[in-house]
Amino acid sequence: MRELLLGARLTLAGGRTGIVRTLLTALGVGLGVAALLLAASLPTVRAEQEAREQAREPVVTEGPAGAQTVLVGSLETEFLGREILGQLLQAEGPRPPLPPGLSRFPKPGEVYVTPGLAELLATPDGRRLLAPRLPGRVVGEIDRRVLVGPAELGFYGGTDDLELGGPVQRAERFGATGPRWPLDPALVLLVVIALVGLLIPVAAVVGAAVRTGGEERDRRLAALRLVGADHRMTRRIAAGEAILAAAVGVLFGIALFVVARAFVSEVEFQGLSLFGSDVRPSPLLGALVVVGVPVSAVLVSLLALRRVVAEPLGVVRNQGASRPRRLWWRLVLPLGGLVVLLPTTAQHEDNVNAIQLALGIIALLIGVAVLLPWLVERVVARLGAGTVAWQLAVRRLQLDPGGAARAVSGIAVAVAGAIALQMVFHGAQARFQDDTGADPDRAQLVLIRDAPRVTAGDVAGRLQRVDGVRSVTAVTEYDGGVYVGACAALRELARIGDCRPGDAFTTPPGGPAGAAKARYPEATVVGGRQDPGGAKRDGVFATRAPESDPVAVFAFVRADPSAYDAVRNAAAELDPLISVNQVERIATDAQFALMRRALFAGATIVMLLIGFSLLLTALEQLRERRRLLAVLVAFGTRRSTLSWSLLWQSAVPVALGLLVALTTGIGLGAILLAVIDAGIRVAWPDVLAMAAAGAVVVLLVTAASLPVLFRTMRPEGLRTE
Repeated sequence: MRELLLGARLTLAGGRTGIVRTLLTALGVGLGVAALLLAASLPTVRAEQEAREQAREPVVTEGPAGAQTVLVGSLETEFLGREILGQLLQAEGPRPPLPPGLSRFPKPGEVYVTPGLAELLATPDGRRLLAPRLPGRVVGEIDRRVLVGPAELGFYGGTDDLELGGPVQRAERFGATGPRWPLDPALVLLVVIALVGLLIPVAAVVGAAVRTGGEERDRRLAALRLVGADHRMTRRIAAGEAILAAAVGVLFGIALFVVARAFVSEVEFQGLSLFGSDVRPSPLLGALVVVGVPVSAVLVSLLALRRVVAEPLGVVRNQGASRPRRLWWRLVLPLGGLVVLLPTTAQHEDNVNAIQLALGIIALLIGVAVLLPWLVERVVARLGAGTVAWQLAVRRLQLDPGGAARAVSGIAVAVAGAIALQMVFHGAQARFQDDTGADPDRAQLVLIRDAPRVTAGDVAGRLQRVDGVRSVTAVTEYDGGVYVGACAALRELARIGDCRPGDAFTTPPGGPAGAAKARYPEATVVGGRQDPGGAKRDGVFATRAPESDPVAVFAFVRADPSAYDAVRNAAAELDPLISVNQVERIATDAQFALMRRALFAGATIVMLLIGFSLLLTALEQLRERRRLLAVLVAFGTRRSTLSWSLLWQSAVPVALGLLVALTTGIGLGAILLAVIDAGIRVAWPDVLAMAAAGAVVVLLVTAASLPVLFRTMRPEGLRTE
């Protein structure tokens, strides 16, 4: 303990240089800790969101109307690509249940909106295109504390003309209980893959941060050897330095996390938004981060001293010239990862062990960081002569190939993980997409109203008066599978040729609509076809209505995209519960789409984190070499030469890192696609985009470090004490 404390004291007693180095290291560690704490908060975030979702779900009852029941009509609409969910409420007695977030029950014609929807309604487009769609005037806002996220769009509207049936249900209270709908097993595996793929680069960033300041630290260790410290004592003192930097980094990371948490509710990304109060680490995971980072820092520091021989008269680094880095043990991790992962490819996805999958991915991605120093050392040792800038860069890389590899290991691991994730999500999306059979050329919007209060003629007549609507066909469905409409509308549902008012047609006998077909013996038999929305209907297609109540009204609209909002407004004017859906040939699972957006957000955060960490590492290296750079300038070296040298020092290890990342990422992606039983395909544009993103980050970091490079070239850099 005394030697650990001595190491901490020496760090702080090193003057401004020691303090600056500690702060830079702490900043790099703090960024990683903040990201890890954010990841540790994900279970809490999801639990809180699910609890609020359940709290506002109406509990449906089949019983009669009572003093404490309410009719609830659920509806949804879309504006500027964002989904808006609403509920129409009609009290059936004097004491109706109050939905969460409302201070009183809305009267007919009153609407309560979420804060996000209130902001949207305050915009010119919102007032012009969205406000007419609401079933009344806005009288207040829903309490933010009951929303899933601060940017959620929704409303409650009061009414007095709801009728039970279709989208209208009777509820006795709000607040569902019981288990949530479980995730698809393949989605669970995708969650595991995404979390591991995003967090391993963060761990690489933390590992690289605690190894900054290596040369000055080694000179200090040599001084300790000079005054009598042995090798073990020297390593323990070095561990004390690492503990101090990591401890300060943890505190800094917690502070960053708290600050980010305070502003997280103000940020919306890809339709995702969070409440700051939800972002709190689970106790176990939070404690693991706070304790694990300093422990890992000590282990990394001790590991870094393996190749450093601190003697009383100096430090001998990089014994690679006489004893090159060994390859065999660096292959243990990736080969071990393959051994762990390959058995999962033969298992059904329901039986795949998530821990086994995670361990295999971790081993492979860490193998990238382990292999990179060996590869950089072998390549730079064979690089030949060139320009002065190239020679300076190559010589620097030959003197410290491990340092260059460590600097870019985070970006290499991140790119490898991103490539694997991109391949997995690209390959798996076919499983979470359905071919609806819809034909967007025949209709762009489908309107549906179950238990309708408006006729098909009313719907068609109103929509035909909307600017931008080219054609409307509306059909009424009756019980048993009888569809009634004009001849043009019926041709959208069946293969009907000659048709006149009074005619009736039917699909071949039998099937679920057999009873309805029996009531129309004179009907002409025709073939069925898919309607513009992708549904194939079986039954009777008539131009005259039977003596029964309608079950639903369908309308198929051909319109310009600019008219979509006007169509929705016209439909809401007829009946707020008319559902307006845009026709899409391919429908994507909502959970998968949400996860893909979350992955993109997480990958963006990780890339920014790694870029900032690389910048800190570059600045620390320039600070250590400031006297050397000043000497080179004093001897006549051009600034442009040193700038190009800095670029080459980054470009060579980055190119090698991206080569390893491409190989590992594609291999890992292929294995993971086999795990989830998806076809192995390489989306080369996405793969190359990931690699290009990594290269761009390094170029931006190099450009950002140039001002510091120019400052270190001043003659003042020659001064010493």
